[in-house]
Amino acid sequence: MNKTPDVDVDRRAAADQDFAAARELATGDEAVELADRAITTYLDELGDVASAAQVLWFLGRLEDARGRTDLAAAQLRSAVEGFVVTHDDRATEVADELVALLRRTGQEDRVEEFLAWQARLLGTVTGEQTAGRRRAP
Repeated sequence: MNKTPDVDVDRRAAADQDFAAARELATGDEAVELADRAITTYLDELGDVASAAQVLWFLGRLEDARGRTDLAAAQLRSAVEGFVVTHDDRATEVADELVALLRRTGQEDRVEEFLAWQARLLGTVTGEQTAGRRRAP
């Protein structure tokens, strides 16, 4: 694929427009489709993990409002991961939302699993050793 700055600008504009339209709709399958398309463009075509994480956060909230808590949890978890690897402070806010969702839906076991996963992820990103795991030399 031949990448030029103009093509990237056009792709970013299209992804930004898809995300804006999804936020404007705020509900329904069309909003989900637009957001999914924005994520694909941000990740696959632009390599912009932080923007994709922002859209995943939006999708997590949208799916939670639609009563699709398992899907919402998966999207919020992916958003946390994206924000952590890009060193974005929003990771904490999204993690808090995910924990609240899991607790609200009686999934305490998943809260503990998520918190353990998050600690491992943070340790990997920051280079710190976590319990039961060692950094490769």
